[in-house]
Amino acid sequence: MSRPLSSITIALLAVTPFLLIRVAAQDPPRPQQRPTFRTGAELVRVDVVVLDRNGQPVPTLTANDFELQEEGEPQEIRSFQFVKADGQPEANDERTLTIRSRSHAASEASRDNVRVFLIFWDEYHIGQMVSATRARNALMQFVRTAFGPTDIVAFMDPLTPIDAITFTRDRLELFERTRRLAGRSGVYVPTRSAVEDAHLERGDVERLRSEVTVSALKAATVHLGGMRDGRKSIILVSEGLRGIMRDSQTLLTDLIRTANDNNTAIYAIDPRGFGQQRFTSLFEGVAADTGGEFFRSNDLTQAFSRVVTESSGFYLLGYTPLERPLDGRFHKIRVRVKQSGLEVRARSGYWAPSVADIERARRKAVDAELPADVQQALGELPSASARRAIDLWVGTEIQSDRPIVRLSWAPRPSAVGNAPAAAVDLDAVQDGKTVFDAAVGPEGASFASPPGPLMLTITARDAAGDVVDKETRTIRVPDPAASLWISTPALFRTQNALEYRNLDRSPGARAFPGREFARSDRLLVRFSVEGSAAAAATVSARMLSQWGKDLAELPLTRPPQPASGYEIDLPLSSVARGEFLISVTAASGAERARVFVPFRVAR
Repeated sequence: MSRPLSSITIALLAVTPFLLIRVAAQDPPRPQQRPTFRTGAELVRVDVVVLDRNGQPVPTLTANDFELQEEGEPQEIRSFQFVKADGQPEANDERTLTIRSRSHAASEASRDNVRVFLIFWDEYHIGQMVSATRARNALMQFVRTAFGPTDIVAFMDPLTPIDAITFTRDRLELFERTRRLAGRSGVYVPTRSAVEDAHLERGDVERLRSEVTVSALKAATVHLGGMRDGRKSIILVSEGLRGIMRDSQTLLTDLIRTANDNNTAIYAIDPRGFGQQRFTSLFEGVAADTGGEFFRSNDLTQAFSRVVTESSGFYLLGYTPLERPLDGRFHKIRVRVKQSGLEVRARSGYWAPSVADIERARRKAVDAELPADVQQALGELPSASARRAIDLWVGTEIQSDRPIVRLSWAPRPSAVGNAPAAAVDLDAVQDGKTVFDAAVGPEGASFASPPGPLMLTITARDAAGDVVDKETRTIRVPDPAASLWISTPALFRTQNALEYRNLDRSPGARAFPGREFARSDRLLVRFSVEGSAAAAATVSARMLSQWGKDLAELPLTRPPQPASGYEIDLPLSSVARGEFLISVTAASGAERARVFVPFRVAR
């Protein structure tokens, strides 16, 4: 399951493409940054790609070089910017390039120098043999060489759920994903899911497959729109839709509208090459109207690379419509440059929201928005495909009235080309002073630390001493004098009854460092409630969905001595696959403390 897609952004962008609207805010501000809206069209923003005769972006134009019309009426360009994004890190940028989680991917996507690409492999409309082989070979070369270090890339097919989309910068991972791609045009068995079983029962499979492809593309554009406002690109590999869709024009128009609403250009590439297309592809119009391009070429590698090239530089033009278009209608836009010999690519227009659309979106966004602490907790859960060398748990607790930091780790299955982690070095610094600096063995480590922010640098090495992973994170060490707080919950995994009976219940027992489990696992979650108000506190635990919805109350027990605090016993056999949170709350009078334990049930 995935993170909520920046719910306020998605809901509003669903009706406000590049038309920036403001609605009078009546609710108090939330902790996370939220846009404010008020009635009245203020600005329409258009992304424009300008290419020279060699297909390279032209970066030297000024606002006076452009002519922009809406519904045939000339518009004054009020804002103008050339955006350069070549996939290269900025000078002295020390931030990690490895994508650690979905929230990290969204954070990276918001940066101006980061390009976002989604490769949509339409397996329903790619032949098993020639087309799949040609496209796969070209893609394997493409993903290894075309992207820059800061570009983030994901794969998707018609049956990929949105919560399974994972972005990466790892070229080897992209290569491995590409190597396994297959075409399934005209292939109906074996089926991949219950959805395909239903297709066979209903008949008219090709029509249903076409509708699934269009729906999946639409969902992908919404997902990308939730990650960032800036330009995104979908690279669609498909021979074209087959079967007559019900309301096909309506479905494709809705796809174009959604892509434009979410500032996503769709580039469609037919893997058959010249001479093989018997019919005009419906994706030609989709590509043109979303500011992308449709490719008919025998050189697929060049077609793929052109998408990246066009994303390396574009203009942002902003204008205020002469008429305020809150009418719910499509408004045509035309952009041209005065200089001859240049190719201009821009969206064909935008759908203006109505006042009713804006109000519905505002209500939906407010209802769907997650609290900041829930979003933060889910963001700490590594993505299922994260290529980390180790699983790591860091916790804080009180021992003899002193705050203690505890750490445990375990090697993950080695990434392609990397040896498994064999040792970990930990450097803990507070206010410029070293608190702990030593190697941490498989048994873990614990050390005393003053209260306050503590910066941890964790370096994983293989048996030869080479660095295979490195992470820097900051934790807050609690103040023992605080009136109420909860120690970091520690997880213990048992896989059978014998392990459960022999579980180490001592206070210093090593916590399980991972957050991914099987339904056959049984979890024990241990924590303590500390502070002067702890004795009178009411303590409860609940299980939440990835959307922050309350699923069930979890019984709390007091573990046997010598352990102390509280314990949650959670067999996962009755838990569905997906991502969840355990919410632990302690309340005493006006004092309240809450912590979350995110985890994933993967199989």
